[in-house]
Amino acid sequence: MPSAFVFDPNRCTGCQACELACSIENDLGTDQSWREVVTFNDTAVAGVPSFHLSLACNHCAEPACMYSCPALAYERDGSSGAILLDPNRCIGCRYCSWACPYGAPRFEEEHGVMGKCTFCSHRLDQGLKPACATLCPTGALDFQELPVSEMTAAVQGFPQTDLGPSIRIEPVRRSLYQEAGVTGGDGSQMVAPLPPPSPGITLGSEWSLAAFTFLVALLFAAFAAAAEGALSVPPLLFAAAAAGAAGFSLSHLGRPARAWRAGLNLRRSWLSREVVGFGSFAAAGTAVLAIGPSTQPALAVGVMAVGLLTLVSADQVYRPVYRGLHPLLDGGGTLLTGLYLAGLLLANAWLAGPVGCIKLGSEIRNAPWRQARDMGRWPLWLACSRLVLGLVLPAAIWIGSGAPLPAWTILAAIVGEGLGRAGFYTRLRVQSPARQARADLAGRLASTAA
Repeated sequence: MPSAFVFDPNRCTGCQACELACSIENDLGTDQSWREVVTFNDTAVAGVPSFHLSLACNHCAEPACMYSCPALAYERDGSSGAILLDPNRCIGCRYCSWACPYGAPRFEEEHGVMGKCTFCSHRLDQGLKPACATLCPTGALDFQELPVSEMTAAVQGFPQTDLGPSIRIEPVRRSLYQEAGVTGGDGSQMVAPLPPPSPGITLGSEWSLAAFTFLVALLFAAFAAAAEGALSVPPLLFAAAAAGAAGFSLSHLGRPARAWRAGLNLRRSWLSREVVGFGSFAAAGTAVLAIGPSTQPALAVGVMAVGLLTLVSADQVYRPVYRGLHPLLDGGGTLLTGLYLAGLLLANAWLAGPVGCIKLGSEIRNAPWRQARDMGRWPLWLACSRLVLGLVLPAAIWIGSGAPLPAWTILAAIVGEGLGRAGFYTRLRVQSPARQARADLAGRLASTAA
């Protein structure tokens, strides 16, 4: 029978003894823990339950962290069922933290690798319970062997997924509902604002990935134009740009010396597919440009196919954290950017036109001007500049004077597309219990107001 955490929010006082127990047992230091206490309704809104959730890794039946890891650093322990991370295999890409909706994997800056709850497997081997469960003073947190049918966690603040988390959370009793809220001078209830937790991914934190993926799209467009004879691309320049893109990607890793491991999980990880695809595209593209694309048209087509697969993989990497329709349909995505720039360089209206319309529709749908109040003026400025330089200006010049476009217009479009790629990162959100708690509470308030 599998093992699982059992948590009763009706008993938890939020004392964080479980966090401290985890820190001490795993020698993490007092400022770091693999367990986190999340509070639901910390603003004490009347008529809504207020409780704590003590959460760590749930060692899921279908672990998103293990499936997404490009370096095959995760494995399941046969005796305990725990999902264990081997720090000697981890490359510190942080992708598992994007894929996990429970916020379990944490990046350890000091070591350049990820860390996460191990179920205290070393204690389980001795017949002991995990330290967090042993040292909970109220008995709110326990550890038991449970049938899968009894592992339920239908509580607000806990992300609901089909990953099969090994946890049981007891239902919240009526006694935890807030009977009164804070009132103003006129007797009306005052509700504190609900600022969302940090998105976890921003352009400031992921600028190197933004630069890498944009260069991949630009390289694809340049190769496509060279293959059709519309642009002369020196092979050494192409190789140098590809090396620069790879350098941006490597700089994001906590352990760049282990970067070779990034391509080991082609079966499941989109990040592995992106890495292998880009390496193949860069090497083959340089070789074909050196030989001459016109002499080897079949090879050139094959290189473009690999490039397209790389662009698709680059977008799919962001699927777990993209809060929109789909990253493949986002105007700032690498696939549409690569195809659009290729259409401009090729002076192909049948390619640039439809793709540009899709990108324009995406920008309108994302409507960053509506987010300006909450996110500051930068997204609004970004959207306007991106639309003018990347889409409106090339279209106006094309309609007014025809193709091919002047070099300065192409450069303006490239700048606009770079801004579009930057805007893509404003739409990314890492899922976590803290974010889920805020979303669920905001939903409760909205339904009550309605």
